Amino acid sequence: MPADRVVTGRDAERIEWDAIVIGTGMGGGMLGYRLARAGRRVLFVEKGRSTLPGAPDAIRGGMPELVDPPTCRSGATYFDALARAGRSDDEITDISGRFPRRFVPFIGAGTGGSSALYGMVCERFFAADFTPREHFADPGDSTVPEAWPIDYPTLAPWYAEAEWLLGVRGGPDPLRPESAAAGLPAAPPFSPDNQPLVNYLTGRGLHPYHLPMACEYTDQCRTCQAYLCPRGCKNDSARCGVLPAVTEHGAQLLTGCPVVRLEADERRVQRVVCRYGSDMLALRAKVVVLAAGALATPVLLLNSRSGDWPRGLANGSDMVGRNLMRHVVDWIELWPYRGCRITAENKEIGFNDFYFVDGQKYGTVQSAGAMASLAPFEALMNQPGAIARALRLVRPVARPVYERAVSGGLVLAAIMEDLPYRDNRVLPPDRPSYDGRQRLRLRYRLHRNEIERRRDFLGRLREVLAPFRTLTLRTGDSNSTLGHVCGTARFGTDPATSVLNADNRAHEVENLYVVDASFFPSSAGLNPSLTIAANALRVAAHIDDAHFPS
Repeated sequence: MPADRVVTGRDAERIEWDAIVIGTGMGGGMLGYRLARAGRRVLFVEKGRSTLPGAPDAIRGGMPELVDPPTCRSGATYFDALARAGRSDDEITDISGRFPRRFVPFIGAGTGGSSALYGMVCERFFAADFTPREHFADPGDSTVPEAWPIDYPTLAPWYAEAEWLLGVRGGPDPLRPESAAAGLPAAPPFSPDNQPLVNYLTGRGLHPYHLPMACEYTDQCRTCQAYLCPRGCKNDSARCGVLPAVTEHGAQLLTGCPVVRLEADERRVQRVVCRYGSDMLALRAKVVVLAAGALATPVLLLNSRSGDWPRGLANGSDMVGRNLMRHVVDWIELWPYRGCRITAENKEIGFNDFYFVDGQKYGTVQSAGAMASLAPFEALMNQPGAIARALRLVRPVARPVYERAVSGGLVLAAIMEDLPYRDNRVLPPDRPSYDGRQRLRLRYRLHRNEIERRRDFLGRLREVLAPFRTLTLRTGDSNSTLGHVCGTARFGTDPATSVLNADNRAHEVENLYVVDASFFPSSAGLNPSLTIAANALRVAAHIDDAHFPS
């Protein structure tokens, strides 16, 4: 990217921007692009490093734990490697159990946010997902609403624009007429590793289809799940939003610039206070858009307490940080034919035969790749800490066992919708940061509804897969599995029970918007990326009309 397209910190401070967009993930990238294309003066503020093409030290083509293992075996060099790979070095303290547990989440931090690492599945929600409560037999004390404040027809044209911008291609879901109406370009045929399972599922009367993927499928494309793409195949928010906004439409980008707080009076955000190297900046804009992710966005709002906002900015409802959802994702490895040793990327199959069953709602099933490519053993072994050191010591014995018992199969992800609850939430840390890393606390537990539906969902799936050798990896129990976090600043029509209105503007702050997955009032049972992108485009059009009338 040309150097004159990247503003310096002090220059950014001298300008009153039309819009400051905090975060460059799917929501921030798409919104900022559309506003910049409309001629607005846009500044992207990203806490992570630039991983755009030309970034000299970016780690691409694999997880840093596998690309450069020695670098990842001490704390300081490990966090530096994560940053160069577009990953977060945040520390989360899970306070859900009897004893707190600290971990580094596998989420993005850098240009493109988590979309730079995502598996590129971009599919529309079911129309029925927008009226969620009716699809659960006993939602108990969940806060899942009767309906979203917008419906599927409202979002449909924005879905179409997002699919075009992201270059989505794939097959229609036979169980979803609204999916067929999208008319996406076709993806490549199912691979030889996937076709036997597709044939089997079809023979059982199920309805597999090729997942819609934001992927260019260039020669030797590996689909690059969980790491930065080295070949330009992955259509993420950096490539399709931030980069054209900056190079073609005059937007500016500050990377390595974590936002500390928002300073606001009773009605408006006045300054965005951020840390840029050894300096503190106070940035100004007519409109401020939060797109830092459903973990960081609520923490930033809660940390922006003041005399006017004693419970945190935009938190008159006490709903900021509550209603945390993260999907209940269980991985099931199967060996679809005798002697199979699958090593290639195989993120192709989806089927939704268990999405709605007998008046109950579960979720989607999709292929997630080969266990060899996901490489959990090697990645864990090459991290800092006592557990990793112990694994390295026993590697000569453990690795052959792992190869025989675990690797070589095709991995399916069973993604079940989880419901929102007031007590599942994100909180600021209870101690200051001593090293500049962002910290937060998380409380999340499965309620009776999720426990029972998960048992039934996995039972139905196991019955279908009974002819195959399978291995279930029950990752849905672990709060460290945070691939689809959402819901922590929900939108709605009632300011007493929501943070944002139907246009994603804070009920109480006239120039503050949130467009990451925080706004979801329910998680649905599908990958959230396309819905985040489509809604961000919708909100950008509203901001342009409401705040910058021609």
